[in-house]
Amino acid sequence: MMFIKKISFVGMALMASSSLAMAADLPDMSYVDQMEPAPLPPAGFYASLHAGYAMPGDVDGEIVPGPASDIEIDVEDGYRFGGALGYDFNSMIGIEAEASFSEMDVDSIAAPSIPVTLQTSGESKLITLMGNVIVGNQYDRWRPYVGIGAGAAHLDLDVVVNGLDNIDDSDWAFAGQAFAGLDFSLTDTVSLGARYRYLHIGSTDYTDTGDDPVSIDSFGTHSIEAALKVKFGS
Repeated sequence: MMFIKKISFVGMALMASSSLAMAADLPDMSYVDQMEPAPLPPAGFYASLHAGYAMPGDVDGEIVPGPASDIEIDVEDGYRFGGALGYDFNSMIGIEAEASFSEMDVDSIAAPSIPVTLQTSGESKLITLMGNVIVGNQYDRWRPYVGIGAGAAHLDLDVVVNGLDNIDDSDWAFAGQAFAGLDFSLTDTVSLGARYRYLHIGSTDYTDTGDDPVSIDSFGTHSIEAALKVKFGS
Protein backbone atom coordinates (compact mmCIF):
# COMPACT_ATOMS: atom_id res chain seq x y z
CA MET A 1 0.00 0.00 0.00
CA MET A 2 2.82 2.38 0.90
CA PHE A 3 4.44 1.61 -2.46
CA ILE A 4 1.27 2.52 -4.35
CA LYS A 5 1.00 5.85 -2.49
CA LYS A 6 4.57 6.70 -3.40
CA ILE A 7 3.89 5.97 -7.10
CA SER A 8 0.75 8.14 -7.01
CA PHE A 9 2.66 11.00 -5.42
CA VAL A 10 5.46 10.77 -8.01
CA GLY A 11 2.88 10.74 -10.86
CA MET A 12 1.12 13.80 -9.53
CA ALA A 13 4.46 15.61 -9.22
CA LEU A 14 5.39 14.74 -12.79
CA MET A 15 2.00 15.96 -14.07
CA ALA A 16 2.35 19.26 -12.18
CA SER A 17 5.87 19.86 -13.50
CA SER A 18 4.68 19.10 -17.05
CA SER A 19 1.79 21.59 -16.69
CA LEU A 20 4.18 24.27 -15.48
CA ALA A 21 6.45 23.66 -18.46
CA MET A 22 3.54 23.95 -20.88
CA ALA A 23 2.37 27.16 -19.21
CA ALA A 24 5.82 28.63 -19.59
CA ASP A 25 5.64 28.01 -23.34
CA LEU A 26 2.31 29.87 -23.76
CA PRO A 27 2.44 33.48 -25.08
CA ASP A 28 2.17 36.30 -22.58
CA MET A 29 -1.51 37.30 -22.53
CA SER A 30 -1.09 40.02 -19.92
CA TYR A 31 -1.03 42.68 -22.68
CA VAL A 32 -3.76 42.88 -25.32
CA ASP A 33 -3.43 45.32 -28.22
CA GLN A 34 -6.04 48.03 -28.27
CA MET A 35 -8.33 48.18 -31.31
CA GLU A 36 -6.65 50.33 -33.95
CA PRO A 37 -8.58 52.72 -36.21
CA ALA A 38 -9.46 51.42 -39.65
CA PRO A 39 -6.59 52.01 -42.11
CA LEU A 40 -6.97 54.65 -44.78
CA PRO A 41 -8.06 53.37 -48.20
CA PRO A 42 -5.14 52.57 -50.49
CA ALA A 43 -3.88 55.26 -52.80
CA GLY A 44 -5.21 55.17 -56.32
CA PHE A 45 -6.53 56.85 -59.41
CA TYR A 46 -10.16 57.87 -59.83
CA ALA A 47 -12.58 59.49 -62.26
CA SER A 48 -15.50 61.72 -61.31
CA LEU A 49 -18.50 63.39 -62.94
CA HIS A 50 -20.50 66.33 -61.67
CA ALA A 51 -23.56 68.29 -62.77
CA GLY A 52 -25.60 71.05 -61.19
CA TYR A 53 -27.26 74.44 -61.10
CA ALA A 54 -25.11 77.53 -61.83
CA MET A 55 -25.91 80.99 -60.44
CA PRO A 56 -23.84 83.94 -61.74
CA GLY A 57 -23.11 86.96 -59.57
CA ASP A 58 -23.14 90.60 -60.70
CA VAL A 59 -21.53 91.04 -64.12
CA ASP A 60 -20.26 94.52 -65.07
CA GLY A 61 -18.39 95.76 -68.12
CA GLU A 62 -17.66 98.56 -70.50
CA ILE A 63 -18.51 99.39 -74.11
CA VAL A 64 -16.29 101.89 -75.98
CA PRO A 65 -17.05 104.24 -77.65
CA GLY A 66 -20.39 105.58 -76.40
CA PRO A 67 -21.86 108.23 -74.12
CA ALA A 68 -22.48 105.61 -71.43
CA SER A 69 -19.59 103.17 -71.49
CA ASP A 70 -20.24 101.43 -68.14
CA ILE A 71 -22.73 98.60 -68.39
CA GLU A 72 -24.41 96.06 -66.14
CA ILE A 73 -25.21 92.69 -67.68
CA ASP A 74 -28.13 90.61 -66.40
CA VAL A 75 -27.18 86.95 -66.76
CA GLU A 76 -29.75 84.30 -65.86
CA ASP A 77 -29.09 81.14 -63.90
CA GLY A 78 -27.94 78.17 -65.95
CA TYR A 79 -26.39 74.73 -65.69
CA ARG A 80 -22.95 73.24 -65.28
CA PHE A 81 -21.44 69.79 -65.87
CA GLY A 82 -17.96 68.35 -66.05
CA GLY A 83 -15.54 65.66 -65.00
CA ALA A 84 -12.14 65.06 -63.46
CA LEU A 85 -9.30 62.56 -63.39
CA GLY A 86 -7.39 62.44 -60.14
CA TYR A 87 -5.19 60.57 -57.70
CA ASP A 88 -5.92 59.99 -54.00
CA PHE A 89 -2.79 59.68 -51.87
CA ASN A 90 -5.15 58.42 -49.12
CA SER A 91 -8.59 59.45 -47.86
CA MET A 92 -7.21 62.76 -46.63
CA ILE A 93 -5.59 64.37 -49.69
CA GLY A 94 -5.80 64.10 -53.46
CA ILE A 95 -5.11 66.04 -56.65
CA GLU A 96 -7.06 66.18 -59.89
CA ALA A 97 -7.35 67.74 -63.35
CA GLU A 98 -10.87 68.98 -64.05
CA ALA A 99 -12.75 70.20 -67.14
CA SER A 100 -16.25 71.69 -67.08
CA PHE A 101 -18.83 73.43 -69.25
CA SER A 102 -21.60 75.82 -68.24
CA GLU A 103 -24.17 77.85 -70.17
CA MET A 104 -26.22 80.85 -69.04
CA ASP A 105 -28.56 83.14 -71.00
CA VAL A 106 -27.94 86.90 -71.21
CA ASP A 107 -31.22 88.71 -70.48
CA SER A 108 -30.41 92.43 -70.71
CA ILE A 109 -27.67 95.06 -70.67
CA ALA A 110 -28.18 98.24 -68.64
CA ALA A 111 -26.31 101.56 -68.81
CA PRO A 112 -26.89 103.11 -65.36
CA SER A 113 -25.54 106.58 -66.22
CA ILE A 114 -28.23 107.26 -68.91
CA PRO A 115 -30.25 105.29 -67.54
CA VAL A 116 -31.36 102.78 -70.16
CA THR A 117 -31.89 99.04 -70.32
CA LEU A 118 -31.37 97.24 -73.61
CA GLN A 119 -33.14 93.93 -74.10
CA THR A 120 -30.86 91.24 -75.40
CA SER A 121 -31.05 87.66 -76.57
CA GLY A 122 -28.20 85.24 -76.54
CA GLU A 123 -26.06 83.17 -74.25
CA SER A 124 -22.69 82.86 -72.58
CA LYS A 125 -20.78 79.59 -72.71
CA LEU A 126 -17.99 78.94 -70.25
CA ILE A 127 -15.32 76.22 -70.38
CA THR A 128 -12.91 75.83 -67.47
CA LEU A 129 -9.72 73.77 -67.22
CA MET A 130 -8.58 73.49 -63.60
CA GLY A 131 -6.04 71.79 -61.38
CA ASN A 132 -7.44 71.05 -57.90
CA VAL A 133 -6.15 70.02 -54.48
CA ILE A 134 -8.68 68.27 -52.23
CA VAL A 135 -8.40 67.70 -48.46
CA GLY A 136 -10.87 65.59 -46.47
CA ASN A 137 -11.28 62.73 -44.02
CA GLN A 138 -13.16 59.43 -43.96
CA TYR A 139 -15.77 58.79 -41.25
CA ASP A 140 -17.15 55.31 -41.85
CA ARG A 141 -18.99 55.73 -45.19
CA TRP A 142 -19.01 59.56 -45.09
CA ARG A 143 -16.22 61.81 -46.34
CA PRO A 144 -16.48 65.60 -45.97
CA TYR A 145 -13.90 67.56 -47.94
CA VAL A 146 -12.82 70.98 -49.16
CA GLY A 147 -10.81 71.92 -52.24
CA ILE A 148 -9.20 74.77 -54.12
CA GLY A 149 -8.17 75.04 -57.75
CA ALA A 150 -6.71 77.32 -60.39
CA GLY A 151 -6.55 77.30 -64.16
CA ALA A 152 -8.01 78.90 -67.26
CA ALA A 153 -11.51 79.84 -68.44
CA HIS A 154 -12.79 80.35 -71.98
CA LEU A 155 -15.85 82.64 -72.10
CA ASP A 156 -17.82 82.73 -75.36
CA LEU A 157 -20.47 85.46 -75.82
CA ASP A 158 -23.11 85.22 -78.54
CA VAL A 159 -25.44 88.14 -77.79
CA VAL A 160 -27.83 90.22 -79.90
CA VAL A 161 -28.28 93.73 -78.46
CA ASN A 162 -31.24 95.86 -79.58
CA GLY A 163 -30.00 99.11 -81.06
CA LEU A 164 -26.32 98.16 -80.85
CA ASP A 165 -23.92 95.95 -82.71
CA ASN A 166 -23.99 92.29 -81.83
CA ILE A 167 -21.31 90.54 -79.77
CA ASP A 168 -20.06 87.22 -81.10
CA ASP A 169 -16.59 86.74 -79.68
CA SER A 170 -14.64 84.81 -77.04
CA ASP A 171 -11.64 85.25 -74.77
CA TRP A 172 -9.50 83.36 -72.26
CA ALA A 173 -9.00 84.43 -68.65
CA PHE A 174 -7.54 83.24 -65.36
CA ALA A 175 -9.91 81.17 -63.21
CA GLY A 176 -9.82 80.16 -59.56
CA GLN A 177 -12.26 78.21 -57.42
CA ALA A 178 -13.05 76.89 -53.96
CA PHE A 179 -15.52 74.14 -53.10
CA ALA A 180 -16.79 71.97 -50.27
CA GLY A 181 -18.70 68.72 -50.39
CA LEU A 182 -19.79 65.49 -48.75
CA ASP A 183 -19.43 62.02 -50.31
CA PHE A 184 -21.16 58.79 -49.31
CA SER A 185 -19.50 55.47 -50.20
CA LEU A 186 -21.93 53.16 -51.97
CA THR A 187 -19.20 50.51 -52.33
CA ASP A 188 -15.44 50.34 -51.77
CA THR A 189 -14.89 52.01 -55.14
CA VAL A 190 -18.02 54.08 -55.88
CA SER A 191 -19.27 57.13 -54.00
CA LEU A 192 -22.07 59.64 -54.54
CA GLY A 193 -22.13 63.14 -53.08
CA ALA A 194 -23.07 66.80 -53.23
CA ARG A 195 -20.97 69.96 -53.25
CA TYR A 196 -21.03 73.76 -53.33
CA ARG A 197 -18.60 75.62 -55.60
CA TYR A 198 -17.55 79.23 -56.02
CA LEU A 199 -15.81 79.97 -59.33
CA HIS A 200 -13.99 83.24 -60.06
CA ILE A 201 -13.46 84.33 -63.69
CA GLY A 202 -10.95 87.06 -64.55
CA SER A 203 -11.68 90.00 -66.86
CA THR A 204 -12.17 89.34 -70.58
CA ASP A 205 -12.14 91.50 -73.75
CA TYR A 206 -14.22 91.27 -76.93
CA THR A 207 -14.91 93.10 -80.18
CA ASP A 208 -18.49 93.58 -81.40
CA THR A 209 -19.56 93.41 -85.03
CA GLY A 210 -18.99 97.17 -85.33
CA ASP A 211 -15.33 96.74 -84.33
CA ASP A 212 -15.95 98.48 -80.99
CA PRO A 213 -14.16 97.00 -77.94
CA VAL A 214 -16.26 95.45 -75.19
CA SER A 215 -14.78 94.41 -71.85
CA ILE A 216 -16.27 92.29 -69.08
CA ASP A 217 -14.98 92.74 -65.53
CA SER A 218 -14.05 89.77 -63.39
CA PHE A 219 -17.06 88.04 -61.83
CA GLY A 220 -18.03 84.97 -59.87
CA THR A 221 -20.53 82.15 -60.17
CA HIS A 222 -22.01 79.85 -57.53
CA SER A 223 -23.12 76.30 -58.21
CA ILE A 224 -24.73 73.42 -56.36
CA GLU A 225 -23.81 70.04 -57.80
CA ALA A 226 -24.22 66.28 -57.54
CA ALA A 227 -21.02 64.24 -57.98
CA LEU A 228 -20.21 60.62 -58.80
CA LYS A 229 -16.72 59.21 -58.09
CA VAL A 230 -15.25 55.86 -59.18
CA LYS A 231 -11.87 54.65 -57.85
CA PHE A 232 -9.58 52.41 -59.93
CA GLY A 233 -6.88 51.55 -57.40
CA SER A 234 -3.15 52.21 -57.57
